[in-house]
Formats: sequence, C-alpha cells, structure tokens
Amino acid sequence: MNLCAGTNCVSSKQNSWTWALSSSGHFTVKTLSRIIEDQMLPSSLGIEETNRSNLLPKKLEVFVWRAIKKRIPVRHELDKRGIDLHSVRCPLCDDDVETIEHSLIFCKYAMDVWNRVYSWCGLGNFSNLSISEILRGNTTVEMSKLGRKIWQAIEWVTSYFVWKNRNNKVFRDKAWTSPMTLSEIQLKSFEWISYRLKGKTLD
Repeated sequence: MNLCAGTNCVSSKQNSWTWALSSSGHFTVKTLSRIIEDQMLPSSLGIEETNRSNLLPKKLEVFVWRAIKKRIPVRHELDKRGIDLHSVRCPLCDDDVETIEHSLIFCKYAMDVWNRVYSWCGLGNFSNLSISEILRGNTTVEMSKLGRKIWQAIEWVTSYFVWKNRNNKVFRDKAWTSPMTLSEIQLKSFEWISYRLKGKTLD
C-alpha cells in the first residue's frame, strides 16, 4: 500500500539545510567560534570571567590559563613529570631552577623587561607580585575600569612575549634583548588592543 498515493508536494523553494544553533538558520564561522568560546573556555579551561579579556586574541587567554595552572613546560615542571633533561636551570640567566615564577618574573631578563614595561606605562618600578597576581590584573594603582582592562591586557602580552623569548633561546639559541622585547610588547599591545577598542582612541 502506498501511503503517499494521491499526495502532491509543491514547494516554491529548493530543499536546504538550516543550522539549529542560529536564530537565522544560517551557519557562519563567526557564530560557531563565539559559541565554542562561550561554552569551552570557561568549562574546560577553568578560566574565571575576571580572567578573560576581550581586548586580546584567545591564544593569550589560553596562555594565561596555562601559566596560572602551572601547565607551561618550564624545565622544573618537565623534570617533575619524569622527562630527562640535561639541566633544569633557566636557559636565559642560568641563575636558578626554571620554574614558571622564575621564567616569567624573577629571571633577571624577565625582571628587566617588566621594569621597562612599568616605566613605559608610567607606573614606576615593577612590583614584587606573584605570576597569579600579575595575570589576574592585581594592582594598587588607581585606574578607571577601562584603564584596568588595558593594563591587564598589557601584563598578559608582556608575560606572553617573555615566554616567547625564552622559547627563542631554547629552540633557536637566539634571544631578543630587553629593548627588542619591549618593542614587540608595545607594537602587539597597540595592535591587538586598539583593534578591539571599537570606537575608542588608544594613545
């Protein structure tokens, strides 16, 4: 028995797919990217809302989460996981064991970069803060809400380029000088932040 006997299907439109995750029914990469960020970053990465930044690329958020959770592959962490290394000392200064705190803050190279960034931003000398305090944007300086967001973004960019330069030394045996690193921080901070400060001017 033919259940469709005598039935006429008339349509003025061609068959098409609709995407259920969009109110318009249309798929876009931008919408999918936003959904993934909203759903995946807070849950799987454990990033608190206060530790997210809409002024920087997502790779910076991931880097910050890894630094706070001690999941950056510094030599101390690799050694704890049983990876055989010829040395656990800092590849830049060779003064101490390479922990995350040492690599991103207390290495004399890192300290020089931080002091230059603080001077550039008119904040005096670098404060003796932990990496967690720095990446969470803690500061005693009075700032507007936007100013605090921008400053936290600059701190994240600084940490990112300090780490990037460490990798330059480890994998290419060619590290930047502190002034060169500061130039990279200034350029990328301005590029990333100003691009996302819609309608606002950044000095």
